[in-house]
Amino acid sequence: MKVLLAVDGSVHAAAATEFLSRFPLPRPISIEVMTVVNPPDVVVTAQSEMWYPQFIEHQEELAATTLERAKELLSRSSEKLNSSVNLSDGDASISTHRTLGHIGHTIVDRAAEGGFDLIVVAAKGHSAFERVLLGSVSDYVATHAQCSVLVVRPPIDPQTEASDENAQSDITGGELRTITVAVDQRDVSAIMVDHLCRYPFNQDQHFNVVTASVKLEVFREDILASTMEEAARRRTEAKQTAEAAADRLRHCDGAQCEHNVSSDSIEVEHVGEGLVQYAQLHDSDLVVLGDSQRGAISRFLLGSTSRYVLRHVNCSVLIVRQSK
Repeated sequence: MKVLLAVDGSVHAAAATEFLSRFPLPRPISIEVMTVVNPPDVVVTAQSEMWYPQFIEHQEELAATTLERAKELLSRSSEKLNSSVNLSDGDASISTHRTLGHIGHTIVDRAAEGGFDLIVVAAKGHSAFERVLLGSVSDYVATHAQCSVLVVRPPIDPQTEASDENAQSDITGGELRTITVAVDQRDVSAIMVDHLCRYPFNQDQHFNVVTASVKLEVFREDILASTMEEAARRRTEAKQTAEAAADRLRHCDGAQCEHNVSSDSIEVEHVGEGLVQYAQLHDSDLVVLGDSQRGAISRFLLGSTSRYVLRHVNCSVLIVRQSK
């Protein structure tokens, strides 16, 4: 698997790096650690010509330091027994890439040009280059990338966030124990479940496969019976969809896997809000959503449900897209 890890020198990016180091990635693993220098727009004057080159040089130096710290963190994590990025077995590699440009655009373009399978980005961060907030870089990458995207939102102690950058060595990306997988009857959900079967999850991780459907409301008594019948049919259909997806996860590659999987179906007034509440109720560390592979015109928006969950859930989110 080819992974593009975008970092910016923030504690959030450091936590995302640590989270990635323990994420169960399919082998062989090739990780490129990337950072982007975002030069400010300036009017060329005699004065700007004096300070602008020095400014860019300083930003390049910071970017180089950012890359080295991230690479060091990945390498150090690879020595842990629970790390998926084990460099000692020759089945994983780490490289770095530094460039200039608009951060979100450049990350997406780099992923497409390099044929990456997964982009990993922190949900929140900061740097001298640009403030990275969900709704900005993370949101742009999750929306526009052609490949799968892992948006990492690990728990960050406010005191650690405000401390010196050297404190990043003590950052942890949080545990990965409970995973909520949102499915429906679309083909994209089947593709998503098949994609998850590629990841070497173990018995320490528990999957909650859930379908969420909108409640039917009745305002006329003359159609109450037919509406109740339709609601019952939808509940049965949703339950069967969740059970089928859960069974697929239990039998990846046609064999009984070690995956700890349960299925559930919920009726809600708003699907996105219902999934967010479900994930929080079950203390999820990760929510997995499927997104269809779209053309350049229609790719300017995520599905409304995926976008809502991405912006409101308090844990990391994996958006699975089918590779071309």
